[in-house]
Amino acid sequence: MSRWFPEHAVLRLTDVQPQAIERALDALDLRPGARLTCVLAGEGVRYRVVPWRDELSSPSQRELLAQQVFIEAHGESARGWTVRQHTAGHGTAALACAIDTALLDRLDSQARARRLKLVSVQPSLVHAYNQARRRMPASGMFWFAEVDDERATVVLMSPAEPLQVKRLPSGGADLTRWLEREWFALGIEAARCPVYVMRSGVLASPVDGPVSTQAAAGRSDAGWHIVDLGVLNPSGRGAWA
Repeated sequence: MSRWFPEHAVLRLTDVQPQAIERALDALDLRPGARLTCVLAGEGVRYRVVPWRDELSSPSQRELLAQQVFIEAHGESARGWTVRQHTAGHGTAALACAIDTALLDRLDSQARARRLKLVSVQPSLVHAYNQARRRMPASGMFWFAEVDDERATVVLMSPAEPLQVKRLPSGGADLTRWLEREWFALGIEAARCPVYVMRSGVLASPVDGPVSTQAAAGRSDAGWHIVDLGVLNPSGRGAWA
């Protein structure tokens, strides 16, 4: 490879234990100087919607609010997490992600030990969403679901802001049945919106694995219009650094 274009690999991690990270990096067998993007899924990353508050509108106040949202949800251990959020604009809620700071340090240390340049660490949901966003509507509400062989992570988007984000547990959970319950719990009276599904990991079909979408592309199921966006491209670039 030309020295003007250094190698760039994208590594998706679902197991973030130290030995698992070492094995995954060694399996890549990258040349020294290669650029590395890590996409974190599973227990390595957590998501919350951070509401807008007029009295806490400065960037520093928004950062503190996002941290507090994770502390309220996960306890004092969240004080050791690195939190990032993306806000569409003034007056709107933000989708936030939290990763254990010790995990970020471990990834950087393991990359440097192999003379690799860690250029980005991205949450898997955002990585998938960035690949899919041009294939989803610019207006109206919709669900986006990232589904792998163990779980689904879903975010409900309005035209202006995220409304809800949840991780659906494994164990035969049915996506459309869960969406129906969540729709009712949120008290939304509008007609059911489209559901855009992107698959990642080893899941090869919309109906394989413990989390089932119950539908192929374009099919309506229990009032939900499921749109299968196919399999996540592991080398796709995300906007969350």
